[in-house]
Amino acid sequence: MSNSHSFYFKPWYFVLAIAVFCILTEIIAGKRMDNIPLSEKTNSILTEVDEIDLDKEGMTFLFFYRKDSELCQKMRYNIEQLDAENLYGINFYAMDIEENPEYYYKYNISGIPNLLIFNGDVEAKRVMGVVSANNLGKIVNKINH
Repeated sequence: MSNSHSFYFKPWYFVLAIAVFCILTEIIAGKRMDNIPLSEKTNSILTEVDEIDLDKEGMTFLFFYRKDSELCQKMRYNIEQLDAENLYGINFYAMDIEENPEYYYKYNISGIPNLLIFNGDVEAKRVMGVVSANNLGKIVNKINH
């Protein structure tokens, strides 16, 4: 006599689990995003540019954004929170993608906010979406050292 137990999940269990997961993720992410203030663009480390000429030496952060995007304003705020002592020799530029659509295609930007990090003229890292200032600092330290 075999005492074999089979364990079976009905398909709707998975659908329900995915729905609950999506709802909880939206609630948690929404609360975190609401806590990030919008950038005021005063004393910004970001320099607005209309064209890009990457330096053969040094590191460059290139922030692509849209003026009317709340997410872009929140990401700009996080970039501006970086510790200035760790930023020596790093260039920070911001470009409105609607005013300069040719760079959208040149750098294969798939969404905004988007932060491209170059070491010289070679792309070292691509950061999409809103990332905390703490995580941005870790990225800077990792690439810079």
